[in-house]
Amino acid sequence: MNQLECINAFIQVVEENGFAAAARKQKVSTAAISRQIKLLESHLGVCLLKRTTRHITLTEPGRLYYEECKQTLAGLLHAEAIIKSSQIEIRGQLHILCNPYFAEKYIIPKLHSFMQKHPLITIKLELGERFPDFGKETVDIAFGISIDGPAGLVRRQVAKTRYVLCASPIYLKQHGVPKMPAALIKHHYITHTMRQPDNVVTLDDDLEISVKPVLWLNDTRTMCEAAQAGFGIVRLHDYVVQDAINNGTLTEILPEYHRKTIPIYLYYQKSRFLQPKIRKCIDYFTAT
Repeated sequence: MNQLECINAFIQVVEENGFAAAARKQKVSTAAISRQIKLLESHLGVCLLKRTTRHITLTEPGRLYYEECKQTLAGLLHAEAIIKSSQIEIRGQLHILCNPYFAEKYIIPKLHSFMQKHPLITIKLELGERFPDFGKETVDIAFGISIDGPAGLVRRQVAKTRYVLCASPIYLKQHGVPKMPAALIKHHYITHTMRQPDNVVTLDDDLEISVKPVLWLNDTRTMCEAAQAGFGIVRLHDYVVQDAINNGTLTEILPEYHRKTIPIYLYYQKSRFLQPKIRKCIDYFTAT
């Protein structure tokens, strides 16, 4: 007995409400379907269906078996589709949204090799510091996000970072170097328009310090440049300010209070059958 074929025949009989209708859908004889159901019932040792000349009715064991088999078979078909899709050469346009600094540090260095590996794919890389509305936009994947996204989306970790407080040597010479977190309240602070709240700095151990924003910007690169120009203290990811710290145009402040690392994610829409181009991209950029 091919048990999977018998189970499929059983499901078809239930859903088509009859042996003849199931046989037509399967393109086999009614006798063949009847034989498969009898083999299945014999194998299980229970009666699955009550038969009359006009109707079939599930027995209680039949109802339980149908519900379990339906779910299991759907899972098997899904697994089969995933395996088949993995063998298909991906094609089409992939729309990626990413913040500029993360794209520069993490995406661009690996993007060329990804496209060489999949020559039929094209990439639309949109640089922006925002969270997309996946339901209304054509964005496939959003990269470089360190905040929690809306419920219903899937996220995968792609990197780790930590926040760094820093300012230019010129600013620190004029205003002094804060030695303790509480001293930050006396300093000028550069913040991002998307931060909520925009006047609080959270340090390790969830220590929250109120600050005084003097400049709001919606671009991380410009925030870094404003700090280098002496506008005040800024709090940015380490990969954003590391070059400026290395070349001396920025100086890290209170590093002992800001050592905790945080994950950086990519986000995409949940789907029972994820498009191969999206799956391949996610697997490539999250591979260790």
